[in-house]
Amino acid sequence: MSPLILNAFDLIILSQGLNLAALFDRGQDSLKHQTRFVSKKPATVVLSSMEVVAQSMGFKTHIRNFKMRVEGLSADKAGHFSVILEVFEIAPTFLMVDIQRAAGDAAEFLKFYKNFCSNLEDIIWKPSTESSKSRMTKSKSKRR
Repeated sequence: MSPLILNAFDLIILSQGLNLAALFDRGQDSLKHQTRFVSKKPATVVLSSMEVVAQSMGFKTHIRNFKMRVEGLSADKAGHFSVILEVFEIAPTFLMVDIQRAAGDAAEFLKFYKNFCSNLEDIIWKPSTESSKSRMTKSKSKRR
């Protein structure tokens, strides 16, 4: 079994530029936070790494079909906190992890996301700055 494969239409729908939810939602409480990152590691490695990090942060995890639910008490221990992480294949060598707040405070979610991702730097793919600079230089020289 492998992660769900996203096609071009799925990626367009996921694009922040086409997100119309803000037109219909009212207030900060209805805001649904969602973030993503890309990895070049195998799906099993990504899932197991995320599970280890979430558990080390004191959360319970439940994994099924390349989805992981992370839940526990908020940092101030005042309420329930829950996040859904889903792994998608966007190309044969690229995976996208979509992270959504399911329950809890929006500020708490953002704090969780930053801490969570800082512990996953070994699986999060970041494009090299040198290759992007060389592509920009080449495209500028073609325009002339």
